[in-house]
Amino acid sequence: MQRINKLILLLLVFSYCEKAKELQQIENPTSKNSSLSRLFTDNTGTVFMSWVEESNENTTLYYATFDGEKWSDAEIIAQSNEWFVNWADYPSIIGSNGVPIATHWLKKIPGNTYSYNVEVATYSGEDFNNTIVPHTDNTPTEHGFVSMIPYADSSFYAIWLDGRNTAGGHGEHGDLSTAMTLRGAEISTSGSILSESEIDNAICDCCNTSIAKTPNGLLAVYRDRTENEIRDIYISRMVDGKWIDSKAVFDDNWEIAACPVNGPAIDSYNSSVAVAWFTGANSIPKVKLAFSKDEGASFKSPFEIDTEASMGRVDVLMNNDESAWVSWMNRSEENAHLNLQLVSNQGEILESHIVSEMNPSRGSGFPQISKIKKGILISWTDYTESGKQIKTAILH
Repeated sequence: MQRINKLILLLLVFSYCEKAKELQQIENPTSKNSSLSRLFTDNTGTVFMSWVEESNENTTLYYATFDGEKWSDAEIIAQSNEWFVNWADYPSIIGSNGVPIATHWLKKIPGNTYSYNVEVATYSGEDFNNTIVPHTDNTPTEHGFVSMIPYADSSFYAIWLDGRNTAGGHGEHGDLSTAMTLRGAEISTSGSILSESEIDNAICDCCNTSIAKTPNGLLAVYRDRTENEIRDIYISRMVDGKWIDSKAVFDDNWEIAACPVNGPAIDSYNSSVAVAWFTGANSIPKVKLAFSKDEGASFKSPFEIDTEASMGRVDVLMNNDESAWVSWMNRSEENAHLNLQLVSNQGEILESHIVSEMNPSRGSGFPQISKIKKGILISWTDYTESGKQIKTAILH
């Protein structure tokens, strides 16, 4: 019996090895001085990638699509010398049925250094010609770190950090009356605001957000902020059109008096959900991954993905009901690496890859992963002394 069990185990190992994915870097339509890519895979398996290219004081926002085999040509979405763009807060694009739905960018407005509006532009069939501001406060304050997702047949949902209570600054230590808030809006594909809601009235000042959709509603994850400056990852669920259950995914109890600029990522597969995040609790940098089987209502205790020189900058992608891909950056002796692992909901590492060596500075931005028809598309910014350019690879 023992010999038979060993034979079965060997057969399973050989079978797994045959299915292990291969990493292949591929050309893409970006040019030199490109950076800040965002990926989104729609219901047809088409991947939309947006990115920016900067020349003098002008910024141009581009997009292209990937069908699993080849890239489309790059197309200009818009350009301006009035946008606010930085390494952590930058434009995005979403699509459906193989065509774009909407894109967003941040436009500077008179006021303070961090006074700017979110602008969302919807796609008309030929271009992005209808631009709206989804927040209605009209304050000269910070609005950004947007996440968007298709919602209904003719609408999509956007969430963002909203500084209407901050008077142009960030809340003082322990004073949540002037804290950043998290807000969201349902927007029609024709560009009208259908609803606007406050999701959380006190959150971290400048960490990126993430949004996912389950059979029964939306999920938003973000870095929260308490009166004691505990800044852990929280989740809010939208059920029957209303946001409920703002609570910690896990109590890391990371006390930090300033924003770490290192937000979470979420993805869903049917009722299964995965959330990845960075924490520096107890002065130990870690990347963690937690799974839920009930659409984010509860989470199992998280798995520690990286506890050595982790930099965070995570992304996550559900592989199936039982496993998820997680990407993150960590430091090496002289540089940094972009890592990718497939992890089961039992904590088993099913695959592990080093995607690329990277510059550890902010210029490298936040790498992205997204699903393609036969694997995963990965994008990141190759940042060197000679310049920067978007790189892409597929794992298939």
